Amino acid sequence: MSEPCVTIGIPIYNAEDMIAECLDCLLNQTYRNIRVIISDNASTDGTQAIVERYAATDDRITYLRRPENVGPVKNFRGLVDAAQTPLFLWRAHDDLSSADYVERLVEAFNRKPDALLAVPTVMTYRSDRPDAVARPRELRGSQLRQISDLLYKSHASWFYGMWRTEALREILDYVNRAYPDPWGSDHLVMYPVFIRRAVAMAPEAQFSQRVIWKEANRSMRIVPAMHLIRLRRAYWKACLHNIDEAGFRGIRRLALRGITFFYVGKRVARVGKITRVAIRQVAALFKGDRV
Repeated sequence: MSEPCVTIGIPIYNAEDMIAECLDCLLNQTYRNIRVIISDNASTDGTQAIVERYAATDDRITYLRRPENVGPVKNFRGLVDAAQTPLFLWRAHDDLSSADYVERLVEAFNRKPDALLAVPTVMTYRSDRPDAVARPRELRGSQLRQISDLLYKSHASWFYGMWRTEALREILDYVNRAYPDPWGSDHLVMYPVFIRRAVAMAPEAQFSQRVIWKEANRSMRIVPAMHLIRLRRAYWKACLHNIDEAGFRGIRRLALRGITFFYVGKRVARVGKITRVAIRQVAALFKGDRV
């Protein structure tokens, strides 16, 4: 049996600090049948020169540069649309993986042919807290117990695991319409896969997530309470749509709706958090501060 080709999509913007290390990691994978597509969201630093140098020496790399910045959601989606292979994975420019990462994820699909997503062990490195390791575990217990474990114990970086390309496109078609916001969208993309338990565990595949704080991220902390409410409603509505699409009926449907209600708060914003934000913002208005 021939090895399926895997597309690795890298969405980047001003990535000159780590893109070379990222490409070295991918081009030295033990699994050789890969295509690397880089979507540059109109970088203003030296990213283009670095990527073009790599593309000139390895024909597995395709470099696409956008004339203007279209935001992260469209840049991520464009990579999936550009893929022409049965398997796909995203890679952030500041993340790394073991040399056998792609190989192990393909093997996980071979072990579970009905899976839509193969997920790795995630090692998280941050400067402000201890390193953490999250290993995927085989599912146990009842159907609802397995779904609950996937929803509540999944890692955000499973989003960077390996996808069946066509299934991912179908999921994104809905999510990009129903919830066109990057906050929490990674979990929402995985949600229909989790409730179908269509996940292949690959604990031997090692993904290294490097969380690097940048001053530009500070503005993300200031979010109006009404925006949080709108996000929560849209997220909840999208989850209910997926429950119905997956064919849940009767008591199982009611139980899954209950599990999902608290899950939405975990992934977007709890009611208590929205209330606290609203109180702070109203108080700031009375003081004449900007919010």
